[in-house]
Amino acid sequence: MKLLIFGVILIATHAGAQDLEKRPVCYTQWFDRDNPTGNGDYETLNDLRAEYPKKICSKPLTIQAATLTGVPAESIGQVFQVYDTVSGFACVNSQQKNGECCLDYKVRFGCPCPWPIVKPILFAVEEIPAQPNTTFT
Repeated sequence: MKLLIFGVILIATHAGAQDLEKRPVCYTQWFDRDNPTGNGDYETLNDLRAEYPKKICSKPLTIQAATLTGVPAESIGQVFQVYDTVSGFACVNSQQKNGECCLDYKVRFGCPCPWPIVKPILFAVEEIPAQPNTTFT
């Protein structure tokens, strides 16, 4: 009997400050945990992490916000209380012009690649030689 071991090895390298801008960004899924009814639309990082554990990296590089129909938040013209990688995103109804309410937004975060983190895979395969003149019934 032969035992074959296969594995995947991940190698991490240290990126210098000059390489940070060249680092590839991998995006999370889109998140929409709140609706703009009440005080506004709150897609805060703390709330998202509580609701979606291990789905957002510890230090996001970027954040994107868009309406549920996909229009980028920056092009809407609404005022945002928070829109950053530390706190997340918040649109407050009382801060909007002409008494309008916030639209319903979704957010996603750019994380260092690979994201989600790929865990090494280790598995074994057993090779069983075929027996000559064996009859299967």
